Amino acid sequence: MKRNLVFALATFLLLTGFTPLFAKDTPLGLSGAGVYGSLGSTSGALGGGVGVALKWGAFPVVGLQYNLLQSRINASADYYVVDAKGISTQLSYFLGAGAYAGLGLKGGSSAFDIGLRIPVGLQFWPVKGLELFAAPVLSVPLIPAPAVGFGAEFGLRVRL
Repeated sequence: MKRNLVFALATFLLLTGFTPLFAKDTPLGLSGAGVYGSLGSTSGALGGGVGVALKWGAFPVVGLQYNLLQSRINASADYYVVDAKGISTQLSYFLGAGAYAGLGLKGGSSAFDIGLRIPVGLQFWPVKGLELFAAPVLSVPLIPAPAVGFGAEFGLRVRL
């Protein structure tokens, strides 16, 4: 268990360690922060969770999540290849590619997983600086075994 925890921490630091390179002149270099929920398999294990979304420009968009149904923590980092491309004045879309790591808090054979993810979503801007988003997410676990999963994320971010 200690080895899995060290590996998960190292993966999290790797996923988020390069964020100062992309920082803006705002508090902590953030360009946005908010909360989100998920359903399905957005970062490996099937379940649903709540989390904090942090954004530094187009890269990275970092998610720190607790999966309520699986009793696990997840970290993800996505690069938005397309970010806030306008459909109308209040509606836009994004396309991302990223990675995730998850750690089960109860142990067992699925105690740790790591993989890739592709979020594709819509953003609604009811007022300037407030983003409501919903995104189907394709996840591809690589460890412990290759597979394909589908899920969805939804939430809000305040853009700084």
